[in-house]
Formats: sequence, structure tokens, C-alpha cells
Amino acid sequence: MLRVAICDDNNVFVNKMSQAVKFEFTRQNNEDIELETYVSSELMFQHHLIKPFDVIFLDIDMPELDGFQLAAKISGSNDCYIIFVTNHPELVYDSLYFRPLNFITKSNDSFFTEKLHSVVNQLFNEMKQNTIIILENKEVGRVPLQIKSIYYIESSKHYVIYHSEHNEPIKIRGNIGELEIHFSQYDFARIHKSFLVNLRHIFNIDRNKDEIIFKQGFRLNMSKNYKQTVDEKLTQYLRKTK
Repeated sequence: MLRVAICDDNNVFVNKMSQAVKFEFTRQNNEDIELETYVSSELMFQHHLIKPFDVIFLDIDMPELDGFQLAAKISGSNDCYIIFVTNHPELVYDSLYFRPLNFITKSNDSFFTEKLHSVVNQLFNEMKQNTIIILENKEVGRVPLQIKSIYYIESSKHYVIYHSEHNEPIKIRGNIGELEIHFSQYDFARIHKSFLVNLRHIFNIDRNKDEIIFKQGFRLNMSKNYKQTVDEKLTQYLRKTK
């Protein structure tokens, strides 16, 4: 069960936010959450140290510790997802220093509801990518690999090769067609008969050269047979994670 906190010095807004968050978690993933609300940033931080929260919706402009000060303390203690919620949209660029999951402005109700829906959707996608799989071969034994660290999976005869940010390529027996089905839930897309890529790491598509450009700078060939499907899946992914 996810532990979720809402911290804002406006009690009326805290109650409104609490109802909205419960609704979104239930609507999108039927996810039970343990929700705590706070008007005191100091108290929330003390409770976080005792029993860490997984997700914190955090106001920026508060007495005691403001949102940025609190985010700095949290990042130094336990890992959790921070989502800033504020009346000050001009602070969005300052907030990036703390690497929040996202930033919600307290605008009109319809905009706020739409943005919260998008952010909770992004949260669930991010959490799925944190899943750890265990790979095993004769050379390196058992290797835990976080899905979000995988750049792409390559097919090589009766084997598949995992290319990731933390490890040397790991080669195990497997079928890329079966992996395509399994990894679709984690936003992977087939771009070629030999390549299955993690859309998280895609920067763009070079349509002139039929290549996928990764954020890390390297490229992979894209088969024309997969071109339209890849474009559609990347567009869908960007929409739900914006």
C-alpha cells in the first residue's frame, strides 16, 4: 500500500486536495492508499522520518519549513516522489533543482483536476518502471536490473541481450517476441525485428534515416514495418508522461 502525504498550510485546500487525490488513485488504478494530511511542514517531516512516505504533494509557500527546504531535507533522508503544488507558477524552474516528479499550480478547478489526473498517471507509469527483474547467465550469475535502466533489448538467434545504463550487456536465452508482449506494460516498443526499446529513453525519431535517437546520443535502426506503430506509441507515451 502506498503512503501518501499532502502538506499545505491552508486547511481548506488540504481537504479539497485530499478528496481529489483519493478519487484519482481509485479511478486510475483502483489503488488503496494510506493518506495523511498536514498543515505543518515540520510535523510532516518528523512523521516521514519515522515511517517514510512514498508520495508527497507539497506546497511551496509555507511557514516553518517552506516546500523547497522540506524537499531538500527529504531528498537527503529517504527516496520518495515529490509533487509541488503551489499558487506560484513562476517557481516551476526553481523547483527543478529538487527533481520533483511534477509541478501543479493551484489554478481554476478544471485545470487543477486535469493536471492532477495527468500527474497521478505519470506517477503510476514511473512506479512501474521501478520494477526490478532478475537476469541470469553463466558468465555473471544473477543480476538485478531495474526496468527504467534498460535502454533496449536486442535479439540474437536464440538469445536476447539487455543493454542498460548500469551494466555491461547481459545475454540470456529468450525470445524477443515473447518479451515484446511482456514489456508492453512497461512502455517498451518493437522498432525492428531485432530491437525492443524503452520509450523512456527515446529523444526523437529521425524519419529521414529511419532511426531512433536515444537521449544518451546513440541511435538504432527502425524498420519501416514498425514505423507507424512506433510513432503512435511514442506519441501516446509522451502524452501520458508530460
